[in-house]
Amino acid sequence: MPKKDLINSLAVSLIIGVFILPLVKSTPIWNSLPSLAWYSLVVIVPLASLFGMFIAYMIGRKLAVLWQLSKFALVGVSNTVIDFAVLNLLISVTSITSGPSIIPVKALAFSSAVVNSYFWNKKWVFSEKKSGDFVSFFIVTATGIGINALVVYVITTFVPPIIVKDKVLWANIANVVSTA
Repeated sequence: MPKKDLINSLAVSLIIGVFILPLVKSTPIWNSLPSLAWYSLVVIVPLASLFGMFIAYMIGRKLAVLWQLSKFALVGVSNTVIDFAVLNLLISVTSITSGPSIIPVKALAFSSAVVNSYFWNKKWVFSEKKSGDFVSFFIVTATGIGINALVVYVITTFVPPIIVKDKVLWANIANVVSTA
């Protein structure tokens, strides 16, 4: 694997490992294992990702589209983890889990993921492709932010928690629906 791909794979994997902690910490499953087990994700996730990316690279030497798709998928996972982690961090700081105030909270979380997505896709995943500018990318993504925030708002505000009673967990379930 070329050095650039190795370093970028490691960097994106570290982002996933670090940002997964506030996500897990904000849920009831955090207490199911000792804290050290969760903190080990910062090491385990990048190592597992590197292994997977190495396999994808080796296969991608025969089928180039697989390597491109693997890089895109890794960045996509990091975007999702950042979105959820920032959402949970903002919920823990503001205690906002529903109502109109959840819209800017969700929009900020989604925007954080968009910035990550733009950077990694431009600098690594599609670096050989014709590049667009950030303003155009962000304008197109604004529609996604609006839809994403609206779905979380509607579910957390107007749909009673069906599966869980915890409001933070319900906001996360709403975020899963909005991500889908």
